[in-house]
Amino acid sequence: MTQLPQEKCPTTTKPKKKKKAKFVDDGHTVYSMENLDPYAVKKKDKVGLTRKERRAAIRAALSVYMPRVLLIIACFIVAGLLIYVWLK
Repeated sequence: MTQLPQEKCPTTTKPKKKKKAKFVDDGHTVYSMENLDPYAVKKKDKVGLTRKERRAAIRAALSVYMPRVLLIIACFIVAGLLIYVWLK
């Protein structure tokens, strides 16, 4: 068995790396960020509800979402009990 010279061995050749183009900053601005203030506090728009209307809206939202939340909690409890009984 003859041995190939190291130069011609196909397993030792390394692929040539592509040369990267150097980045040159030309000062081009894509979007001016001068007027954006990251520390500005946005004021909330007042809805204009009275205290009685606000409480009624909160009560209506709770009456809609609370049964769903309780159902999800009950499903987790049932799943936990089933796992407990199964692994016991």
